[in-house]
Amino acid sequence: MPPFRTSAPRPVLYAALALALTLAAPLSAPAAVTFTMEEAVNQALRVNPGVESARHSLDAAESGRKAARAGFGPSIGLNYGATLYDKDRPARNAKKEYSYGVTVSQPLFTGFNLLNAYQKAELQEDEKELELENSRLALVGQVQARFLEYLKAQENIRSTRRSLERSRAQLALARASYEVGARPRLDVLQAELDVSRNEAVLIQCENSRDICRAQLNTLLDLKVDADTDYVGDLKTVPFRGTLDACLERAFRLRPDLRLAQLAVDIARRDQGMARSAFFPQLAANFKWQSEGDTPRAAGSRYAGSDYSQWQAGLTASWSIFESGRDYYSARKEGSNIAALEARLRGTFNDSAYEIKSCLSSVQDTLRMIEVARRAVASAQESYADARMRYELQLGTNLDLLTAQSDLAEAELSLISAQTDYLTALSSLYVAMGEINPGLESGGRRAG
Repeated sequence: MPPFRTSAPRPVLYAALALALTLAAPLSAPAAVTFTMEEAVNQALRVNPGVESARHSLDAAESGRKAARAGFGPSIGLNYGATLYDKDRPARNAKKEYSYGVTVSQPLFTGFNLLNAYQKAELQEDEKELELENSRLALVGQVQARFLEYLKAQENIRSTRRSLERSRAQLALARASYEVGARPRLDVLQAELDVSRNEAVLIQCENSRDICRAQLNTLLDLKVDADTDYVGDLKTVPFRGTLDACLERAFRLRPDLRLAQLAVDIARRDQGMARSAFFPQLAANFKWQSEGDTPRAAGSRYAGSDYSQWQAGLTASWSIFESGRDYYSARKEGSNIAALEARLRGTFNDSAYEIKSCLSSVQDTLRMIEVARRAVASAQESYADARMRYELQLGTNLDLLTAQSDLAEAELSLISAQTDYLTALSSLYVAMGEINPGLESGGRRAG
């Protein structure tokens, strides 16, 4: 029998075979989504539900301002009515009466009530904008703090794994020495205990990392168990700002300080609205109306003309005495202003203290990093010396385990100092009212 042949060209057959193999191959798992600190902060600022809620509140405040602005313009109303009587009316000689009309009213003077109401709505819009800015700043601080905790957990895992490798190497050495009778069994038991301790620390570090990942996923509006990875390092970022420069930036940029000032301004508008009751109210009115005994309201067979009429006029009203209600309402708003001004001074004082505290933390943790680095270098040298003495049977197992523990503790202390420095730096930028997604030496204004 002749061999099977096909008329299809070989390249087509090869392509079809490659496609079949590709479809038959198992699909690989999707790669984890990776975020740097800057990417995580920007992602959170875009999609975090708290920030989104503040944006909608700002939109609502803008609509409220436009609604208050409409109070300066005229209002126009239409009316239509139908009435049925039990007997003929003498003037119309009909039981039915229809009417429709147009009413126009224009406020002329309201004791500055409309002006104060509009200015208050403007300030409330600015207030919502500052609240949005404040929520963004708070979110940046939360994301950066959790991100740094995640990096700290990752570094702790690496350090603990190195400690675990050293402990296992020591355990193997102790067992080998015990088997040849050079060391007692106590050395083996102590080495096994050290391995167990490092394994327990490793489990704790991995658990801390997973918790931080879940918190970051939540802040970024992702699934709590989303497969994400947050990458970066704990390198020291220089900061050379002075206290005076930090205070100047904070007093100029911090949203909560401007919010406190806005609260005073809004209270002054409320006081103006309360004082408007002491002034007369003046308005212009125009009304046109047509009547009839048919739904058209265009007269009747007995009144073929003069069935419509118009009228225009001015209305002035003035409340002379309200038993002290207007007086005490205005006095209450004055007390509110004094209270808010005192709170404003307290807010400035608290912000100055916060800046001083954060700047001191940045400076102190930077010095702690240098101390921790020297401790790591000394611990590494001590461990190397203790291991060499143990191998030469000049030192004890306890000396080696102590040096090993000191090295692990020094490495973890250095990681903590680096994390504390970057966390303090993040808090300082937030306290100054600046968004610095990647904690660079610069920074940018929030918003």
